[in-house]
Amino acid sequence: MKLLVLGASGGCGRWLAKLAVERGHEVTALVRAETSFESMPGLRLLRGDVLDAGALGEALHGQDAVLSALGMKRLHPANPFSRIISPRDFNSASARALLAAMRFAGVARVVSISAAGVAESFPKMSWLLRPMVAWSNVGVAYRDLARMEQVYAQSELDWMAVRPVTLKDGPPGPVKLVNRYGALASISRGSVAVFMLDAVAQPALPALRTPMIAG
Repeated sequence: MKLLVLGASGGCGRWLAKLAVERGHEVTALVRAETSFESMPGLRLLRGDVLDAGALGEALHGQDAVLSALGMKRLHPANPFSRIISPRDFNSASARALLAAMRFAGVARVVSISAAGVAESFPKMSWLLRPMVAWSNVGVAYRDLARMEQVYAQSELDWMAVRPVTLKDGPPGPVKLVNRYGALASISRGSVAVFMLDAVAQPALPALRTPMIAG
């Protein structure tokens, strides 16, 4: 397949780009001009802003599908109360920009990263985690991820928004669908990438549009 990876300079995005190339896909990555992301053999690297229609249009030309690992950024990612350094509507704004560009380019499939605890999955989180999500800047991101999911849900796209539990660094490992999100639940970024690549390669995306996954 011809795949466009967005957010390839991040933890999950790097795994998406690497594993997609290893699987033999034709991979394009669109990253910001200022990022230190380096290309790899078999990867077409473009630099530009995902909110820029021209950059998205160039990146989408001839693609079969999009894999998005975009996400809101905090100054200190390990601190849930750290200042948000992305636009506070980055997830939903980038989804709207991507939807418009995909329509123009004739690309119909997108698999994006969301998060366990977003929207109706919030009550399925451990009660220990709910106050942190509700009151910290993690909650700001989660509320915008819910708006992002709605952008896709109200579109004509063949879409999926994957909801991983707490992310950790690491290569691919076991992945399972879960209905509850325990305080100690986690999944490696490599595993999330494998799940997304497996989904996008199917003839049609599974009917479950917002799967919650753990390792």
